[in-house]
Amino acid sequence: MSTGLRFALLGPVRGWRGETELDLGAPQQRAVLALLLLREGETVSIDELVDTLWGDRAPGSARAIVRTYLSRLRRVLCSGEDEDRVIRSSGGGYAISLGAAGVDWVSFCGLVREAQAMRAGGNPAEAADLLRNALRLWRGTPLGGARGDYIDQERTRLAQHRVAALEERLALELELGQHAEVNEELAAAVSAEPMRERLRELQMIALFRSGRQAEALSAYDEVRRMLATELGIDPGAGLRELHQRILRADPGLAATTRCPVAALPAGRPPAQLPAAPLGFVGRAAELEAIENTLRLTGGTPVVAITGLGGMGKSALAVQTAHAMRHRFPDGQVYADLGTSSGRPAAPAAVLGSFLRSFGVPEERLPTSLEERVALWRTVLADRSVLIVLDDASDANQVRPLLPAAPGCAAIVTTWRHLIDLSGVRWFRLDALPRGDALEMLARLAGHRRVLEERPAAVELVDLCSHQPLAVRVAADLLQARPHWTVRQVGRRLEDDLYRPAGANDDYALIEAPLLLAQSRLGPQQATAFRLSALPDYGELAADSAAALLDLPRSQAHRLLESLVEAHLLLAGPYGTYRYHSLVRAFARRQAWTREGVERCEAALSRLLRFHSQRPTAAAALPMA
Repeated sequence: MSTGLRFALLGPVRGWRGETELDLGAPQQRAVLALLLLREGETVSIDELVDTLWGDRAPGSARAIVRTYLSRLRRVLCSGEDEDRVIRSSGGGYAISLGAAGVDWVSFCGLVREAQAMRAGGNPAEAADLLRNALRLWRGTPLGGARGDYIDQERTRLAQHRVAALEERLALELELGQHAEVNEELAAAVSAEPMRERLRELQMIALFRSGRQAEALSAYDEVRRMLATELGIDPGAGLRELHQRILRADPGLAATTRCPVAALPAGRPPAQLPAAPLGFVGRAAELEAIENTLRLTGGTPVVAITGLGGMGKSALAVQTAHAMRHRFPDGQVYADLGTSSGRPAAPAAVLGSFLRSFGVPEERLPTSLEERVALWRTVLADRSVLIVLDDASDANQVRPLLPAAPGCAAIVTTWRHLIDLSGVRWFRLDALPRGDALEMLARLAGHRRVLEERPAAVELVDLCSHQPLAVRVAADLLQARPHWTVRQVGRRLEDDLYRPAGANDDYALIEAPLLLAQSRLGPQQATAFRLSALPDYGELAADSAAALLDLPRSQAHRLLESLVEAHLLLAGPYGTYRYHSLVRAFARRQAWTREGVERCEAALSRLLRFHSQRPTAAAALPMA
């Protein structure tokens, strides 16, 4: 009889009864349970358990300690029932009772066996689906939280099984003609297992079939050099033969099948998410809060992420969507709503794309927006689908695309708070903490380089105001100039961002979202944004802004609050406001250019006169 117990081994070792996680104790106690579960009903002696935990370093009391661990585990797992029901005594040892618990490793192996049978029976699509479901069972490092020499060996064995299943699934998807779709995942897999030759073969085939012959050959050269340097060997026969076939553009390597999204067989839902962002760092609190919102049952949760361009709204949305894919097995659809490009996507066109991805043929697509909305809701009924709407313009663009079916959910990114979009959980995104910005720089440009010049690297991310886009540009500069020091790159960025002398392409990338944000301001807002950046002190109050702008205090206060809503100012304590240094530098340059020297000097003179009546404030007032 089942006890309702479930155990996770393909990640941190955990146990559940129903939805309640069980406290399995210390790492060595978890290791005892892990060994029993991995043996799948076979008896394990006390001596084997001692050896698992300590090897040759076992203390004199080891056997007594193991029995204590087993006694504690039995109490946790049996909850006052017959303690032999789950962990039974057998021939001087212990075993897990078969059928007493579900184990994700056992489920994984069963799905892999089913997939192999499906492939042997000529059903590659169904086999790939089964392997995809098997791989979803993994939640990080296997046997996490358990310790011991044997556990370390088993951890390696399980990880190899995962890679083998991944290779098999990717090979099936190549067989189905999905070479373009698997390129990103293959790149990530090769990065994690750079000397695994089967993965390299699959990557080379996918690149070749995607029309990227030179990159396929480069992938071979990379692994050949790595094998020679690290192991002193040549690539295997399979890799060498594939290399020769790519060199001569063997037509036999060309894809023989095509599987367009609209014609996917039943059971193959759309998976349209962009690749998870490289170098994504931090946002742990936001990720957890968004994931918790999307887990809500009994409704259709909608999360919206807002913030200034360049703060990583899209990256956070995509990162979260990838982390939550397993909760939406009927598909994940994605649309770039195009606000930043100046060509906002029409809801009817987006709905047409979504409906086609679920197999609705072109001739059955309604022409009116209202009919497409109704059909979209019908398609989503009884499905669990995640919808990601990136870079939205207004509520009218978003509302028709949102799901109505319980079990579905949506993530929206937008530059402003859409007050007429009801039932939404809002998240405002700002710059990264310094530590996370530094880690992003290290991941993108190389940890060794950043660590060797850590003080200069800290100055560099500070120059970027810890804004993710600016940090990425800085990392690109470091990669493009391997012979420059971090400090040299910092000086280059400082010249671009903080001095009036002209800018280059690097600066243009960072300036683009700021120019877009400025273009959305009304004339009075834009003037307030630019002139308020002229003083060089850290915080600005409404009365100072009133003097600077030559406006009544109440009107200046409203303008400053509107700039906070536009994410161009940050609200501080006691009614103060401040700029990110990157935004201040941009606004100041815009002030001298667009407001003119005479108007800027007049504004600073008014502010100086205002502070001359307040000596304590004037003493701390360096001017631009």
